[in-house]
Amino acid sequence: MTVTRDQIGMRMRGKIIAAVGFALLVAGCSPEAKEEQQTAAESAGPVPQAQLPRVALPEHYAVTLTIDPAKSGFSGHAEIAMNFTEARKTLFIHGLEIRMKAVYARLAGGKRVAVTYKQVSPSGVALLTFADAVPKGRATLVFDYDAPYNESLAGLYKVVDRGDNYAFTQFENTDARRVFPSFDEPGFKAPFDITVIAPSADKVVGNTPVASATPVAGGMTKTVFEATKPLPTYLIALAIGPLDIVDAGVVPPSALRPYAVPVRGVTARGNGPRLKYAMTLTASIVTALENYYGIAYPFQKLDVLAVPDFEAGAMENAGAITYRERLLLDADQSLEQRRASLTVQAHELAHQWFGDYVTPVWWDDIWLNESFANWMEAKTSKVVRPDEEYGRKNLESALDIMHADEAASARQIHQPVHNNDDINNAFDGITYDKGAAVLAMFESYVGEAGWRAGIHAYLTKFAFRNATAQDFIGTIAAVTHKPEIVAAFNSFIDQPGVPYLNVAIGCAANAKTADVTQSIYVPMGRVARARTWQVPMCMKDVGGKTTCSMAGAAVTHVALGGVCSAATMPNAEGTGYYRFTLSETEWQKLFAAAAKLSAADQRTIIENVDAGFRAGKVSATAYFAAIRAIAPTASWDTLVSLQDSLKYLRTTIMTPDELASYRAMVAELFGPRLAKVGYGQKPGEKPAVTLEREYLAQIMVGEARDAAVLRALAGPAKRYVASGGKDFAGLAPDIAGDAMRAGLLVEGMPFADAMLLAMRNSNSENFRRTAIYAFAGVDDPAILKKVVALTGTLRIGEIRYLYQFMGDEPVARMALWAHMKKNFEAIRKRVSPQGFGRATELLAGACDLPTKNDLHAFFAPKTKDLEGTERTLAQTEEKIGYCIALKTAKGAEFDAALRSAAAHS
Repeated sequence: MTVTRDQIGMRMRGKIIAAVGFALLVAGCSPEAKEEQQTAAESAGPVPQAQLPRVALPEHYAVTLTIDPAKSGFSGHAEIAMNFTEARKTLFIHGLEIRMKAVYARLAGGKRVAVTYKQVSPSGVALLTFADAVPKGRATLVFDYDAPYNESLAGLYKVVDRGDNYAFTQFENTDARRVFPSFDEPGFKAPFDITVIAPSADKVVGNTPVASATPVAGGMTKTVFEATKPLPTYLIALAIGPLDIVDAGVVPPSALRPYAVPVRGVTARGNGPRLKYAMTLTASIVTALENYYGIAYPFQKLDVLAVPDFEAGAMENAGAITYRERLLLDADQSLEQRRASLTVQAHELAHQWFGDYVTPVWWDDIWLNESFANWMEAKTSKVVRPDEEYGRKNLESALDIMHADEAASARQIHQPVHNNDDINNAFDGITYDKGAAVLAMFESYVGEAGWRAGIHAYLTKFAFRNATAQDFIGTIAAVTHKPEIVAAFNSFIDQPGVPYLNVAIGCAANAKTADVTQSIYVPMGRVARARTWQVPMCMKDVGGKTTCSMAGAAVTHVALGGVCSAATMPNAEGTGYYRFTLSETEWQKLFAAAAKLSAADQRTIIENVDAGFRAGKVSATAYFAAIRAIAPTASWDTLVSLQDSLKYLRTTIMTPDELASYRAMVAELFGPRLAKVGYGQKPGEKPAVTLEREYLAQIMVGEARDAAVLRALAGPAKRYVASGGKDFAGLAPDIAGDAMRAGLLVEGMPFADAMLLAMRNSNSENFRRTAIYAFAGVDDPAILKKVVALTGTLRIGEIRYLYQFMGDEPVARMALWAHMKKNFEAIRKRVSPQGFGRATELLAGACDLPTKNDLHAFFAPKTKDLEGTERTLAQTEEKIGYCIALKTAKGAEFDAALRSAAAHS
């Protein structure tokens, strides 16, 4: 599942606003209900909070659902063929908010055993009590029931789009249990036979091709799908409604697969033509993945669905992948949209093997699913569109997630999962981005060919079954003949934090050496804990060779050779998941060599200088020296790091009287570069230039607030908004958001009203998202009051954009925080039951004690009722505390260095 696939184009300093959005689990129940649940479960033992007991295993599901999206609910008939490993009088299964009409067990000889069904946990655990004990062996559980459509975006939910009624599913993490009684865990894989009875005017899409479609009474049609391969419940998918279904051709036969795989695009009525560009990518991605894995696409067909209202970024349902509309519709409007469509499709399609074909045993290993897909999306995208700048994508993810991983409350990658809170918490940046960074590091260590052979061996061995992360690591170690990676790998996944390597450069016999001492990275305000890793590290003598070694707890001595006076890059190309620090002299050597360094090295330097400043290891003077050294030649993605670092300091420790000096310095450093690339896209322009313009515009509008740039962009922005996002008025599409932000800063309320009207009239999720980004950059309370009110009118799945973008700017952040507190119950009623734990991160960029105290006072009493909030609240409070400590310790030094740096502008 893509949760921060709005990690595309989204770069949050020091926080992860996960794409699961802003949602709530009402986990409590009345004392009377709790007493009833306890009594019901007494004979069966304690109600499971995590895995169900393995006393009966599902072998096959047959599910028939009657779904009319115009109504308020649906009905179902489910039969689960079971293998009881022991005789049972009771059995725990999953079922959530299902109104059961009839239940019985059919034994192997045909005898029926009456069953009492009762939900015994608000998390969706249900207890079956059999009138007579079901013997060891095979039996079938039979259920007749009905249920409401979910009111938000979980389970089977209803969407009304432009007057049309639809029903869609989203089952990950634990919402299949809302739609049919089941064993709703990844470790239970079984084939499914799905039948849907729906209005004949509607179209029905599922995981597999349609086997038959027969009219039945009441203007309905009975659609029977082919049986699925063995799947866990969370990968089942359905879509019903007046859908546009677009034939997108086939993935052609290959040496791995003698038959073609049909590909279709699916979207709401009238949107079919808008899928055109996204669908040109799909077959090529599948081919690239097949070639890498050496294994044919494992399912019968492939549908790609753009869902009108959707909580996640995308979801890897086998053969029927669902996406937010902005990732598929009009995907060719800008380079950012093209790149987002490609990378997210590559991520979800990578899952068809890694997650669907081979599935984790339990949620504690979901990190391997998601991190592998994150890692693989960059590799695949680079193959499909080699010119579009995907080569450093995993580096970007690694450097970003280190900001979350530096917190004392950061969780480890392989985190024990004891309840639904833990499951929900598993879908965060540690899972996706740190996991991908660790995979990339070990691929670099063992070599690409051996790594790829290990992946093939793992997928082949566990095809259509379940496996653990240790199965994966052990297979890689065995195939590559590098047993040492097992302990090294586990040192990264079984403990949180970022290794901090102090690299002391020396010279012996006119040859360079390095002594590497390991500790844990800690920002100011945090107390260090003793923790060590086995760290694969590669150091580069600038202009010379690269030397790799494994750094352990003891001091590691490395003979680098090379010229003693040359600069040393302690993390060559940023492939290692660690931070480093150097002496002031060695830093200055690196700054002097900056123009000669690769883009990956430049970005790694900036991120490590920033981290060193926040840890008190690098002076403010050195910080600004690094900015000045790298700014003139920074690649587009290094500009991202520069902007993030500068923005963090602007929005936290910088005082109002420093802003003028800061903005003048930023304009002097980056203005000439934006002037050179211009505001309009040129024919045949390379993607690197398009991306450079995008991030230079963000810097010049958001950080410099340069008057000339604001005026130049505000005029075209009026035409763009008046056209509802269709006429870019000569601007490069990728700077439309900053043009609208410029228009707001120049024109004020009249322009804001025009934007709000255009948002209401637009059928483009991407336009609304971009407009919210623009609004986040204004300081006018009257405008922000109108913007935060959108929590009541936006699509449920789009509320996330308010928190994503407004959380990044101090004035907008506090406006949204005040609105959320005042309207908490109204927002709670709209949002889904997953992910509200991320809501506390709205204030992660704050840097004052009153705000920290206000956050705690509001959320601390709610943590028992809001899923995942306890951990994220602690993390947010820590981040605010670290910022306060940095401001206290380094504020005066920063002020002096900034004024000195600005004086040289």
